[in-house]
Amino acid sequence: MSDEPVVEVENLSRHFAVSRGLFGGGAAMLRAVDGVSFSLARGETMALVGESGCGKTTLARMLLKLLEPTSGRIRINGHDLEGLSGEALRRFRTDVQAVFQDPWASLSPRMRVFDIVAETLVINERLTRTELERRVHEALTAVGLPLDAARNYPHEFSGGQRQRIAIASAIIARPSLMILDEPVSALDVSIRSQIMNLFKDIQDEFHCSYVIVAHDLGTTRFMADRLAVMYLGRLVEFGPTDDVFERPVHPYTQALLSASLPLDVDGTHKPIILKGELPSPLAPPSGCPFHPRCQSVIGEICSTQEPRTTAVGNAGATVACHLAEAAGAPSAL
Repeated sequence: MSDEPVVEVENLSRHFAVSRGLFGGGAAMLRAVDGVSFSLARGETMALVGESGCGKTTLARMLLKLLEPTSGRIRINGHDLEGLSGEALRRFRTDVQAVFQDPWASLSPRMRVFDIVAETLVINERLTRTELERRVHEALTAVGLPLDAARNYPHEFSGGQRQRIAIASAIIARPSLMILDEPVSALDVSIRSQIMNLFKDIQDEFHCSYVIVAHDLGTTRFMADRLAVMYLGRLVEFGPTDDVFERPVHPYTQALLSASLPLDVDGTHKPIILKGELPSPLAPPSGCPFHPRCQSVIGEICSTQEPRTTAVGNAGATVACHLAEAAGAPSAL
């Protein structure tokens, strides 16, 4: 696996002005993503996890250039996304693809499979009909669909087959980066493992990188090399997936993993029960945004000072928590 970064994100933020109500009161600033930084190497998979409303989808939409950042930078294969236009934008639209949660909603019911799969190439590249047919057939074969599937419409397929069509329409452009938004959560449990294994096979064949938006931590452990834990728009822990699962540092990560463990039959596992609800991103708590729900608050510093992002362990792992600073972590970033 090459160490060449496919994705570089530096201090990325996206804020939205939101009206406070029908009867005035001005506008508030919703910090959907706030100061996020990470990089992803070629052929790697990174999973974004956290509760609903933590900023995962907003971050994914910025990587797809469907939303513009309020501040910060995104580079894909060394190219800054800000100001992309013309031929550079067409290359980006080919090189970065997405597979969404619901294959039924993401596929046009009025188009045949051939036209759905070929659409990216038709829009962004100039190919002969013969070359286009060859590429569509290659994509269908790669996802395990018969070539005669190209003549049919999406409603003629099962949910798992429709997701394979969606994957074929993404990989036909041979992208270097794919954004996978809950790619198996809408599928029957019996076929989820088939689709996850398919993603693994495609990554091995095409050497592309994945960013997965996910709630299911079992999916992320199977597929992801790196885990990025988000809370109220911030990246609170980042590191190799096995390290984060086995030795979580941030109390929020510990609680998430505690809730995802299998049913405890012998009484040895004590789940961590978080206090209260996720605060409104319109009015985040002072200091560490997690401190009102944290089981490990260490004093006034947690409620008054925002923690720095601190390097922990090896392989680029980081955490934003005063506990890590108090434990004497090597450096602050």
